[in-house]
Amino acid sequence: MRRLLYAWLVFIVPASFLMPGCSESLNDARVSHAEPVQGWKGIKNLARDGDFYFAGQPTSDGLRVAKTNGVEVVVNIRGDREIAETDFDESELVDHLGMKYVRIPVTPDSLGLDDADALKNVLSATRGPILIHCASSNRVGALWAVYLHRHRLLAIDDAIELGRSAGLRSDKLIALTRGILETQVED
Repeated sequence: MRRLLYAWLVFIVPASFLMPGCSESLNDARVSHAEPVQGWKGIKNLARDGDFYFAGQPTSDGLRVAKTNGVEVVVNIRGDREIAETDFDESELVDHLGMKYVRIPVTPDSLGLDDADALKNVLSATRGPILIHCASSNRVGALWAVYLHRHRLLAIDDAIELGRSAGLRSDKLIALTRGILETQVED
């Protein structure tokens, strides 16, 4: 009987069930060029790469749409002043909808390697679809590029290109991101 139980555990039960920490986190997921997503009411500049969604500030309806589309974690990288200008309590609504809410405040002046490290920590603990947003998705793309170069070891140009597909658009922020990445190479 013991052998039968052992055989069942080894051959039938997936290893990720027996060892919960062994299933793939989003930190290990394949990344590619993000593609625009249409039809999600209340979320502007939405792009998707597998389980990664990149966007501008969602409305309360947009967060509901994200939930119905399987998003499990919402990462808000907007600064404190921007949060104060939002007409609803995003963290409360995300919690109410049964998703996890994380803040990594990033401004163009504060963007750095520590932010990429914070994103890595979130992705390491996340196994399902994640929505990362700022006001327009521009900073999201910059943070994504810094993360990809620092933690996925992508070449600077490749990281910036994937950051652009995730929303990085402003020439000023592209130059700032490139500067951060080039400084990292020197360190």
